[in-house]
Amino acid sequence: MMRAPQRNSQAGLTLIEVLVALALFSLVGLAGFSMLDTILRVQSGTEGRLERLAAIDRALVLFVRDVQESDPAAVRQDKDTLALLRVGTGPVSYQMRSGLFIRSLPRSGFEQTLIDDVQAMQVRSLASNGIWHNAWPLDEAQVIGLPPTLIAVEMTLDLREGRITRLVETSAEVTP
Repeated sequence: MMRAPQRNSQAGLTLIEVLVALALFSLVGLAGFSMLDTILRVQSGTEGRLERLAAIDRALVLFVRDVQESDPAAVRQDKDTLALLRVGTGPVSYQMRSGLFIRSLPRSGFEQTLIDDVQAMQVRSLASNGIWHNAWPLDEAQVIGLPPTLIAVEMTLDLREGRITRLVETSAEVTP
């Protein structure tokens, strides 16, 4: 009679051991996948916010440059629009329309949306007599004596991130 070969008890894995190892491996893989998914979502959100901040920064840099390089005597400002005459570029205007902050170059017909999702825009002008005005140039009824010159323009944008205010000096010569 033949005897069945004797199996060494240390020679292999039982089915239960394989199932436990498979379950542990699955849990580690699932945890890794969840962590990777979270990291990718956070990165996507961060990139979106960084792009938005870059767009806001570009808009403010353009605004500052346009005001500084414009002729203060040619600035026109009312409730909705700031119009400048920039040296070399020609007329430039800024306005908010349908929640968009827009820069226009009327001579070339170019219109550029700088920032979207803008809730409000306010522009004020500072005269050489130290008084802020919501419109420029001043009406003759507002001027007593020599007309003041424009020395600064302030723009305030209300965005979903908060309020941003930029004050820019013009190139006007102020005589004391």
